[in-house]
Amino acid sequence: MRKKEKKSEIRSTAAARNKIPSNKRQSKPLSKSQSKSLNKSNSKSQESLLDIIQGKSNATSTAPMFVLPPPMETSHEDLTRSNQGLIAPQSQPVSNFQLPDSRTAKSMRLALLIPLTEQFTPSVESLIADSLRMLVKEVLILKINENLHDSLSTYRPDLLLCIGNQAAQSITPELVPQSIYTKTAIWLNDPYEPCEYIHSAYHDWSLVITQNMLHHPIYERYGYKNIIVMPYSADPMIYKPHRPQPEFHSDLLIVGNYSEERLPYIHAIRHRFEGKKVRALGQNWEPVDQIETCQADSETMISAYYNGANMIVHWDAAPRQLYEIAACGVFQIVENSPEIHELMKPGEDIIIYRNPEQLGSKLQYYSENTDDKRMIASRALYSSKYDYSYLQAAMKLIQQLNHL
Repeated sequence: MRKKEKKSEIRSTAAARNKIPSNKRQSKPLSKSQSKSLNKSNSKSQESLLDIIQGKSNATSTAPMFVLPPPMETSHEDLTRSNQGLIAPQSQPVSNFQLPDSRTAKSMRLALLIPLTEQFTPSVESLIADSLRMLVKEVLILKINENLHDSLSTYRPDLLLCIGNQAAQSITPELVPQSIYTKTAIWLNDPYEPCEYIHSAYHDWSLVITQNMLHHPIYERYGYKNIIVMPYSADPMIYKPHRPQPEFHSDLLIVGNYSEERLPYIHAIRHRFEGKKVRALGQNWEPVDQIETCQADSETMISAYYNGANMIVHWDAAPRQLYEIAACGVFQIVENSPEIHELMKPGEDIIIYRNPEQLGSKLQYYSENTDDKRMIASRALYSSKYDYSYLQAAMKLIQQLNHL
């Protein structure tokens, strides 16, 4: 009788245990083999971003670290696929180019030559240097002076990367002799005008990096064969989302200079923003009615004007300005040019216009459809961190040098 009672108690206990939620059950202690496998899986999941960049993880190189929703088609001609039925969302890789071979990059010694006279903030120089240190074996920072020859002869880097235009004028055969057998690249500071020194440069650069696509054929005529377009990225210490003081706020901010040929665009803007606060960041705006000229004497103030704007329209902008506005997470409408399609993703993280009528219609659409406007701005902010950063630029540079 007692045996039957014990059996019934065991059955009732087992049944009650099955009713307990699985997350509240007491798990059995792990065996040694199970604990070892668990530790291995934990250590793999804690690999650093640097290990992933260097190809040390087991993840596939095409898998993005972050996946956004599929691109939104918005505003008139941007709705290119709306009548084609539903399309399954596809995740896109973070960058449009392959990672450099980690074995090749990690054996590379790089000398970074910084300017002495050009207006570069220390943070930009350190951003370039820190990004390169994540990819190559060693980075040595040098300056253009009489000791450069001795430093290069002693250090013997695999690559000499010069930042700015000063090197195009100052590098001579005496400072960088051909006997060193070093690949040389110059990253020009030429957002608006081509570098005038590169034409008569003493040194034959292995790679010329320009910030403006329009300068590419000019440097080609000078005899340079390896040329790429790569603007300086935004400084994340300055250009980042923040809430500025009320004196920097505007309903619309125009970035660019005023001229008479821009008058039809001004009429389109006034028609959509009548009675609202419109500001302009550029030159020759003083005689234009109903538009307030911004007074910015520092990059910090420029960032404040960007962040204070509900939306931004600009023309004749330097490529780097596209990245700086994107880094602030602000919606921007830009005049169409071939360069825009190379540097960003129109329809996804930036909106383009081709004439005054199109500008007016897109201003109207995105003023009424704030969710679409917010999505474009969010994608731009995401891209500024993972597609248009100095790390991505350094990866592109190393990959290009591997093909020289």
